[in-house]
Amino acid sequence: MEGFSRVLWGMASYWAGGGDDESLLSVYQKGLAAGTDPEASSYWGDLHNKDQRMVEMAAISYGILLVPEKLWEPLSEASKDHLADWLYQINLYSQADNNWHYFKVIVNLALKSVGKKWNPEEVKKAMDRYESFYLGNGWYSDGKRPQKDYYVSFGIHFYCLLYARFMEKEDPEHTALFKERAKTFSESFIYWFDDEGKALPFGRSLTYRFAQAAFFSACALAGVECISWGVMKGIVARHLDYWMKQPIFDNGGILTVGYTYPNLLMSETYNAPGSPYWALKAFVFLALPDDHPFWQAEEESLPSLEPVHCIWECDMLICHRPHEAVALTAGQYPTMEHPMAAEKYAKFAYSTVFGYCVSRSFHCLE
Repeated sequence: MEGFSRVLWGMASYWAGGGDDESLLSVYQKGLAAGTDPEASSYWGDLHNKDQRMVEMAAISYGILLVPEKLWEPLSEASKDHLADWLYQINLYSQADNNWHYFKVIVNLALKSVGKKWNPEEVKKAMDRYESFYLGNGWYSDGKRPQKDYYVSFGIHFYCLLYARFMEKEDPEHTALFKERAKTFSESFIYWFDDEGKALPFGRSLTYRFAQAAFFSACALAGVECISWGVMKGIVARHLDYWMKQPIFDNGGILTVGYTYPNLLMSETYNAPGSPYWALKAFVFLALPDDHPFWQAEEESLPSLEPVHCIWECDMLICHRPHEAVALTAGQYPTMEHPMAAEKYAKFAYSTVFGYCVSRSFHCLE
């Protein structure tokens, strides 16, 4: 299901921006109809509490919000009802108490946008819970725990910026708040990238790879010039260029589970073969029209950064030098029950040049 849904982060953006290759469009129209029909053999099934399928609802809802003329309107009335009923289930069950809360927000915005039943009370509860995670200076924690990782950028901020993009007229207050926080966050998050486009290998879900820069793409989509258009474009371009030079695809051209090469040892228990396509969040800038400042700007290098910069909110002291950023970390004791959590959060230093070591076992240091 991830392999089906997560591609939409890129494809829906591509279609919205004027991309004319529709070779996958019929796959999505048929898939949305078949997957949400309770009588179909390919039905995706009813939800339960903390259901992984809630994650995939966000990508589908993004597609409905962005290109309803391709992913909603062509469906039959029966298929529309099935899809709406299936999506609405997210209001009936609990989410993981972290970045997941905004899946519910995005789903309800999509239902609202096509005139189907939605739940404003659940939207408010989810947004209030997000607010309780706020730490200051643009930073959130990913739930009520010490972890401050990429889920702050490609999770929490990303969905807040989608909210700002789709609710700008209806909710100017939250839109302004989320945009201002994104600007503030960018001032320190930029230190997670070196001058070659590499990002710190830190925390879980690194198999999402170039989603590391998805925050800047979401800023562009929401009209937030968080640094300058040229600097933002430069970060995204160098980052994508770096990843395209790594052996991250299999012999069929499919993204693998791993980091700079296929590596199941560093994966998460929730990873499946389609999981890496969360990376396509980095391509939401494709939805921008040709005359947008993001396209018109020339790529710029990083601005002058402090050689040593303290980010209190994520417990890091980041050292910048040519071709490398190094984060010295403290305070992020791994409370989450994920594989190799100590390696992913609790080492002394993390470098954009060297991935962290994930041991095969604890029997010997090697």
